[in-house]
Amino acid sequence: MFLERMKTVKESLTKRTKVVDLALSADLLNLWYQTEFGHYIKERELRVIADRFSQLPGYRLLRLGITSDPDSLECFSQLHRFSLHPSEGNGSHAALCDFIELPIPSGVIDVILMQHVLEFSVAPKAVLSEASRVIMPGGHLLLFVFNPFGVHGVVKFPLQLFGQKAQYRFHSLRLGRVMDWLSLLSFEALGIYHVAHGAFGRFSKSTGGVSRWEHWCQKVNLPFGNVYVIHGVKRETQ
Repeated sequence: MFLERMKTVKESLTKRTKVVDLALSADLLNLWYQTEFGHYIKERELRVIADRFSQLPGYRLLRLGITSDPDSLECFSQLHRFSLHPSEGNGSHAALCDFIELPIPSGVIDVILMQHVLEFSVAPKAVLSEASRVIMPGGHLLLFVFNPFGVHGVVKFPLQLFGQKAQYRFHSLRLGRVMDWLSLLSFEALGIYHVAHGAFGRFSKSTGGVSRWEHWCQKVNLPFGNVYVIHGVKRETQ
């Protein structure tokens, strides 16, 4: 009886911590992005894109994200900018598809922007490998990942146990682990940035405002932001 009860508890905990397929969790994640903290994460990421990546060279830019975000596409200068998604049929995506099977020929994309699709995908390594396939040699990869050592990453596990909110059901992907994957896929990291150091609901609400604490954290690139960003380039011959 005791062993059966322990087995039931174990199965319940495993189910609560299991990452759900993005096609099923996208609607709930979209609702979370409408909250105050979701808007904060989005604003900080847009700031990084505009400041550091808006002038990347190339003709085609592909965005893979957990929600629709036309603002991030508008930050870039590529003539052909489009996004794909596994479930949102609201007209803002070029196509609906599984991220481990992109309907794109190999080696044709100049820039790929991936915003949190790794940690919210069932098979993050397979998603990254597929993105590597479609990007051309010398192409740029921009990865936005929730930091396991940021506030959002630290509170993830206890909130998984006491709730079933979609925003806490993601893989805790350490920076070093993702860097190893990129190395195996022939990517060189040109820059690593840590952003969004504010805690839940504790940040400047003024338009584009950044507190002194957050400004200092970003200046020294303190590795405890809610999000880390990897700028990689594919070092592979034609």
